[in-house]
Amino acid sequence: MPLINHAKKEINAKLVYAGPASAGKATNLKYVYAKLKENSRGTFKSMKVQNDSMLFFEFMPPGQGSFDGYSIRFHIYTLTGEVSSLASLKMVLKGADGILFVADSGRDRMAANVDSLKGVSECLTAYGKNLSAIPCVIQYNKQDSSERYRPEEIGRVLEVSEYPSYPATATKGVGVIESIFALVKMVLNDIRTAGINLKGQPEELQQMTEPAGQEPGEQPAAPAFGGAAEVRPGVPLPPEPREVSVEEPSAAGGFEPVVEIAGGAGLGDDGVVRVPLSIRSGGKTTKVTLNISLTAD
Repeated sequence: MPLINHAKKEINAKLVYAGPASAGKATNLKYVYAKLKENSRGTFKSMKVQNDSMLFFEFMPPGQGSFDGYSIRFHIYTLTGEVSSLASLKMVLKGADGILFVADSGRDRMAANVDSLKGVSECLTAYGKNLSAIPCVIQYNKQDSSERYRPEEIGRVLEVSEYPSYPATATKGVGVIESIFALVKMVLNDIRTAGINLKGQPEELQQMTEPAGQEPGEQPAAPAFGGAAEVRPGVPLPPEPREVSVEEPSAAGGFEPVVEIAGGAGLGDDGVVRVPLSIRSGGKTTKVTLNISLTAD
C-alpha cells in the first residue's frame, strides 16, 4: 500500500518499471517525463545502486488538491541496462506499490523476458509478496519491429494474460502514456480500498494524454506550482539525468526517513558484524554503523 500520512494528509506511491535490458524502460520514463508540465514533476535524476544505474523522478496527478484534502505524489523508478545482480532489483522493488513490466517483443528476446519476470517474482517473494497481490501492468514494447511476437503470444509464455496490457512502440510514444496511467488508476483504486475517499475519479487522468488524432501544438505557459499535472505536447525528451549521490535527497524524499545500506558488511575479529547505513530525513543525511553481535545458541 502507498505510504499515507494522515497527520500531514500526504500520500506517496512508488511505481517501478521492470523488464529485461534494452526493452525500453528508460525510453518510457523519458517520454512520460517530457509529456508532464514542469509544475507537476520533479527533477529527472540518476543514481548508482551498487553497480547498476537507476533513473527516477516524481510527479503529481490531476486533482491532487481534491483528493479529500490529501496531496499525492507518484515516485517513478527503473534500473537501466543489464542488471548486475538481483540485489539491485530487490532494492528498487522494496516498497513498490505498482509494477509496470516492459516486455521486449523481439523474437530473440523471449528468454530475456522470462528471466526478467522471474527475477521480479523472486524479489517480491523475498518481501512476502507476489505479482498478483499488487497492481501490475504489462507493456509489450517494440511492436513496430518486423521480427516480433504478438502481445498474446508473449502473454501466454510469460503467463501474464490476466493483467492489463498495452502494445507499445516507446520510441514513438505509442502506448506509453496509456500504460503508466492504467497503473496509476489501479494504485488510486487501492488507496480508495484503504478507506480514503478520493474525490478525483481515475478517469480524470485522461486529461494528461493528447486527444486522439490531434497534432501536438503550443500550449499556454504553465500556471504556478500546485496545479494539476497535464500533458505538454511537443516537448523534447529531457536531457541526460543529473547524477546524484546516495547522500543527496532524492525524489524518494517523501518516504521519510529513508534508510539505505551504504557499503558492504564486515565481520570483525570480535565476532561483531558491522553494517554501514545512510539515513536521509528532512533533506539531511546521517551515516551510522549497525553493529550485530553473533552468538551461538
